Amino acid sequence: MGGPKGVPMKTYSKEFKLEAVRRMKTCETISSLAAELGVARRFLYKWREQLHTEGEEALARKPGQPRSKEQLSASAKRARAATRKKVQGPLQKRIAELERRLGAKQLEVDFFRRTFEHVRGVMQNPEGAGEKPSITESKLRSHSKEKD
Repeated sequence: MGGPKGVPMKTYSKEFKLEAVRRMKTCETISSLAAELGVARRFLYKWREQLHTEGEEALARKPGQPRSKEQLSASAKRARAATRKKVQGPLQKRIAELERRLGAKQLEVDFFRRTFEHVRGVMQNPEGAGEKPSITESKLRSHSKEKD
């Protein structure tokens, strides 16, 4: 199949693609690497994704060539495993953070429950079972000077 306007599509070897993906890790910019290699930047990203999800065999395939059934099932398993790993890491961290917060909130609830029970017990028995109050009542005083 040809490229746009009948221009034949250029194919790249598996080795070329592997080297390009390896160089993506150390290059200054992807655009400069693409220009240096004479390929579109989108191909570099596409090859990197194929290598990550389907393995090196995917880079050996010519464009438009269907994958074999074994490649499809193996790549699907790798893709599921990669997705699961990407999702589980942040989720496990989030779960740990939420469990830590829940524990802290439970401590607060326990503290306030005990405090409330203590205050309720004091309020139900304000005289302390007939004991002398710890604070004497103060007299009402006027701040104005009274003249006799």
